[in-house]
Amino acid sequence: MNVIEPLVVAFSQLRANKMRSFLTTLGILIGVGSVMGVTSIGEGMRRQIVSEFEQVGGSKLIVVSPPRQWVRRDGRWVRRSWEEHLLVEDIQKILEECPLVETVIPMNASGAQLKYKKANTQGDFWGVNPEFSEAWGWPVEQGRFISLSDLKRWRKIAVIGQKIKEDLFGEKSAVGKEIKINGRRYEVVGVMAEKRMFYEDWGQRVFIPFTTAAKRMIGNDYLDVLFVYAKTARDANQAAEEIRRTLRRYKQHGDEFEIETADAQIQDVNRIFGIMKLVVGGIAFVSLLVGGIGIMNIMLVSVTERTREIGIRKAVGARRRTILTQFLIESGFLCLFGGILGVLFGLGLGFGISSIISALTNEPFPSVISVQATVTALIFSASWGILFGVFPAWKAAKLHPVEALRYE
Repeated sequence: MNVIEPLVVAFSQLRANKMRSFLTTLGILIGVGSVMGVTSIGEGMRRQIVSEFEQVGGSKLIVVSPPRQWVRRDGRWVRRSWEEHLLVEDIQKILEECPLVETVIPMNASGAQLKYKKANTQGDFWGVNPEFSEAWGWPVEQGRFISLSDLKRWRKIAVIGQKIKEDLFGEKSAVGKEIKINGRRYEVVGVMAEKRMFYEDWGQRVFIPFTTAAKRMIGNDYLDVLFVYAKTARDANQAAEEIRRTLRRYKQHGDEFEIETADAQIQDVNRIFGIMKLVVGGIAFVSLLVGGIGIMNIMLVSVTERTREIGIRKAVGARRRTILTQFLIESGFLCLFGGILGVLFGLGLGFGISSIISALTNEPFPSVISVQATVTALIFSASWGILFGVFPAWKAAKLHPVEALRYE
């Protein structure tokens, strides 16, 4: 028996029973399609998040936060009896004692009411240093960013986002104008370029020197967070250990400070999407199992319907191996056909959902389907068909030719 003959016979069986073949492969189609579609969306979202992390420093970034004031003990939240904070002086200590650290960006953030004449809007003020703009890849479109002189003299200057500029000034220039931030006057020295991250418009932020925020807005030297950048991505983990040792030396509760690398955050993201894939895979497995049982059922029906044909083929010299191979190829071909339809369905599902998300967020959302995933899905679906076709094929192969010829 050559290879072409069973393929031709299998294809002719599909054509002879089009509706039955389609309904039989529906479980395979849904299983493969759902996995392909949801996986493509998940992979697109994962890549989008990783891309956003890269915009703010990627694997070089280390986030240092003060100890949480509330902790969970014995199933309930309790307030610690002590408080410890990140201070302005900690910036210099980290730079001096951590040779693998390149830049430290402090940040204080809070809500802000912004006014210019009769116009007003809501936003957030961020107290930062001059290195923020370059480190976060966020350029100034008009004017300038915060300078070292502004930092040292606690100047009341502000760099505003695009949304704030539009709300307060419309088409007019904002540079050189005075606005009120929570009732205090600040001179606008720059306007940031438009920026969106994590599907959020960041144009509602206003930047002031972190020293100004500490002394004039907050009233203390406490910092909300430190964004620390290692010299290279490979140095990030070791730089994090240097920071941890430094905080232990100078802080009473240095071990309680939270130090997390961007790689750890990205791993958390990958872990979440990995769990999502496992859940989808479990649902798809059930669908494929139902589809496989359907394949087995229809192949058993096919064996019954073609009993005389099997008897004739055996009578003219066909061996058991030949009949077995024939039915295995037919079941495999049936599942492969369902897999192909499933891949096409998954492609449509992925691109359809990504188009809807793009329309809702006004941002491009990728749908990523790899060639490897497509090939794996097709090989798996064909193998699944062969697996569930073993019993019907074995039943057909063991038929006695005389009994098969007597069957009506």
